[in-house]
Parts: sequence; C-alpha cells; structure tokens
Amino acid sequence: MTFEALRSALARDGSISGPAALAALLSGARWEVPANTASARTLWAIWCDRLDMLVETGEFDPGRLESLAQAVDGLHDAGDTRVYMATVIDPPRRFHVYLSEDLARCVGAWEGRVNEQTPRTAT
Repeated sequence: MTFEALRSALARDGSISGPAALAALLSGARWEVPANTASARTLWAIWCDRLDMLVETGEFDPGRLESLAQAVDGLHDAGDTRVYMATVIDPPRRFHVYLSEDLARCVGAWEGRVNEQTPRTAT
C-alpha cells in the first residue's frame, strides 16, 4: 500500500474523523497498513461490543464515541467483505482507518488515543 492510496481513500471519506486523519497524514504523521485483511463482519462484532461497553462506562469522549459509532456502522454495511486496518498515528491521536480490499474507499475511520504509559507510584 502506498501513501497515495491511503491519502486518496481518506480524501474521499465523508466520515467525522476522515478529514482529521487526512490532515494528520498530510502533516507527516506515521502511518501503516498491515499486509493482511480481516473480515469486516468480524471487526464489526468486536467494535460493536467495545462501543457498547464504552457507552455504558461513559469513559470515552462523546465526539470520539460518535466517530467510532459511525465506523462500526460502516463495518456493518461492508458485510463479509475483507478490509485493511490502517492506522495514522499523530500522538496523542491514533486514527483507525478501515479500507476496502481494493483500496478504493474508506469503510470507516475513527479517532482513538495512543496508549500513554503513566508512571505508577506508591502512595
């Protein structure tokens, strides 16, 4: 996968997080696309459960929650197709971008956070 294919798919994406992911990519953020694809249906099941948990706990920013919900809907609509799971990493943000197998379009994109390690101290 080339930078240009990821840029092009994000440029055509109409999701909440697509423009921010594209801006991060164009500003030099680190990006990667694993060589393997995954079933959109499997990813949908995983993220649907996680979305439900995040809603129940209230531990996620409402804007990012809406972005994740939109990506979950896109994975659902993709059905049994295979998707690439790209990431655009622009600390502290990490964009999860699901691309169609032919790389022609974004199936979904959402903004997460880079895991930050905070030192634990004894009190």
